[in-house]
Amino acid sequence: MKYVFVKIGGSFITYKSKPVSLNYSALVALKEIFRKVLDQGDLKIVAGNGGGSFAHYAVMKYNATSSNLLLVKCQEATRLLNRIVVDYLVESGIPATSVQTSVIVQYDENRGEFEVFYKPIETLLEAGIVPVVYGECVLKAGKPVVVSTEKVFELLAKRIKPSRVVLLTDVDGIYTCDPKTCPHAVLIEKITPHNISEVLKMLMQYRNADATGGVFGKVQSMSKLAMELGVEVLITSGFDVDSAVSAILGRYPDRRYTLITSL
Repeated sequence: MKYVFVKIGGSFITYKSKPVSLNYSALVALKEIFRKVLDQGDLKIVAGNGGGSFAHYAVMKYNATSSNLLLVKCQEATRLLNRIVVDYLVESGIPATSVQTSVIVQYDENRGEFEVFYKPIETLLEAGIVPVVYGECVLKAGKPVVVSTEKVFELLAKRIKPSRVVLLTDVDGIYTCDPKTCPHAVLIEKITPHNISEVLKMLMQYRNADATGGVFGKVQSMSKLAMELGVEVLITSGFDVDSAVSAILGRYPDRRYTLITSL
């Protein structure tokens, strides 16, 4: 059985410049993507949504407060967005269900690393249900830290190896600079061990863009997964339904996208 991890980017489903704002057109596109994939492909999908303007706003607002308040407010925000996404998918006929990240991901102080309890995900996949995880605040040595959706994928991939990972964003892929504000932005079509250092250097300016390291953090995490496990990662626009479907099905889109590979 082939597994595909699909990240529903926060910049895709929310307006990140406006706190707690949802992009409903993205939900409509997402519904169509999942419908077409489930109709056409014999795949098992693990989905995960980013925090977007819900989680990042909460983290920035409560970061200077007590640890407990930050934790509960962060989890409140991430849980809300995940529920909206999952409820919409279910109402649209997609067999999806929410899986709370802070329940399956824990920090092992003895080993000094995060670990994941993957069995609930595996059970849902076997039943033909799409589990939807999400980026969330998790306790680490008694203090809340943000665990991104990419990090959850990285942990799960060690147990449930995907054929590929697809990140759905609001733009066509990874650019040399922000295409929304940079007139000379160029799409980076391929990221490999040969150019990853150069790419990360270009993206360094965006590492504080949100609570999970912005596009810098995403490329850093996904390139690590690609190179350690030999898994290809495609980053494409979720608004281009056909391109997203092709990427998930492994039929590389003839449109614009970024491929992260270990080769």
